[in-house]
Amino acid sequence: MAATARQLPTDLPSIYDDKLREEFQTLYEARARNYWAADFKKAWAKFQRGVSQELELADLVSRWVDLKGARVLVIGSNMGSEAIAYALRGAQVVGIDLDEPVVNMSKTLAQRYGVNIDVQALDAANTPFPDGSFDYISCAQVLEHLPPEQQPRLLAEIWRLCKPGGHFWLDTPNQLSFKDHHDTGLPMIHWLPRSIKVPLAKWLDRAVPTDEPAFGFKPVYLHYYMGYFGLKRALSRLGRYEILSRYRGYADLDHYCAARRKQGRAAGWFFAAKTSLLRAALSLWNWNVFTGIRMVIRKCES
Repeated sequence: MAATARQLPTDLPSIYDDKLREEFQTLYEARARNYWAADFKKAWAKFQRGVSQELELADLVSRWVDLKGARVLVIGSNMGSEAIAYALRGAQVVGIDLDEPVVNMSKTLAQRYGVNIDVQALDAANTPFPDGSFDYISCAQVLEHLPPEQQPRLLAEIWRLCKPGGHFWLDTPNQLSFKDHHDTGLPMIHWLPRSIKVPLAKWLDRAVPTDEPAFGFKPVYLHYYMGYFGLKRALSRLGRYEILSRYRGYADLDHYCAARRKQGRAAGWFFAAKTSLLRAALSLWNWNVFTGIRMVIRKCES
């Protein structure tokens, strides 16, 4: 039976109560210890905003995917905010993550939101699901957490699981971007060879010594980014595909402006000036080339 769309609950304080806060803090402190940017208050506030923010992503991809009743897979589902957002939009959602404690947290959060999601502790590069099982697959902030040799395996599994004509979302840091927003917060350090940038990040106290599930829960200090063109080459080896988005996951600047107007965030001279500059920039290149990669991709039918 197809799921029905639901609204975001209005009584969020009852969902994010003191009990959940304690569970989140225990998990957060175990995962973020020694991280240079660790700030529990900010992390808790971000967690509380998580589902409402992920609903923006769900609405973005709704331009191409009818989520009501759609089979959706969330890879690296973490604490469940994105999976819950798709469920609220009426999708039948499966979430997978290697980290079993966060899988348990996502189940708790889904119960509090009153939605049913199937969350499992699985290796995303080797799943038991049949070919073409999903209409839409999300892989957000996952690729960079894998060893380089496993990244093509994950892309191949996404391709296998996505039905012909289906869509998937890739969100990952870009090796070509001018600033490392994901790990160090520093410009161009990620351009250096790993033998140089890891010791440099440690010396600057900007390394990320968190435990990584894909590395046997050992720290890697800096993650492994793909470049935009390298990602396109990896996808080309899998089959025919079409990139549907040019700016931060939006189809074009008109799509972006319409979304911002709907959110009440498109007023004033600054937004008008920003969009004028963006329109000129987007006439020259796809925004994903030199910024973080955020793309909606369609798997072409044979």
